[in-house]
Amino acid sequence: MKIFVAIGTIASLAMAAEYSVPVTNDVGIIYTPMLCGNTQCPITNLSGMPQYMAYSGNRDLRNILMGFDLPSKISNVDDIESCYLELPKPITSSNVAPSSYKLTVSPVTSSYDARTVTASTAPMRGSSIAANTYMDNVAPGPIDVTEACKNPVKGQVAFSLGSSGSPVSFPSSTGGSTAKLVVKTK
Repeated sequence: MKIFVAIGTIASLAMAAEYSVPVTNDVGIIYTPMLCGNTQCPITNLSGMPQYMAYSGNRDLRNILMGFDLPSKISNVDDIESCYLELPKPITSSNVAPSSYKLTVSPVTSSYDARTVTASTAPMRGSSIAANTYMDNVAPGPIDVTEACKNPVKGQVAFSLGSSGSPVSFPSSTGGSTAKLVVKTK
């Protein structure tokens, strides 16, 4: 009996794992409420830029869409114990004193193509799952996104990053982003 319990414990410990997943699909999107005639003015897709900005103000809303492929070894999302979004230190100007920004993280409800998505075709944002204030001269701490990781869309977990207060810019995958999703399984 003791042998079977020990083997079961070892087997369950062997199944637990931690995965560090790099960003695979990111883009900066500019939304604007301005009208050009009777329709909304053209919306910009900033795919392929070295950095993306999140900001709300001055008639513009800039969001960053950031997607991650869940590891294929996770066959059941119920096996996910925790999932954290880790962002790099924001890109700041060395001539400006550090300032604070409020970062909001919302899951998006469908997949998207970073090369072609625009504000009018972007997936819907879910309710904010994190809204914290950070200083722009340090990397934000790990952001708990476990619930979003348990509800992937086509094997991908994606987020819309927004900011109020000061604008905040992060490197894109093209610009060498170190953003990652850290997934721990049971």
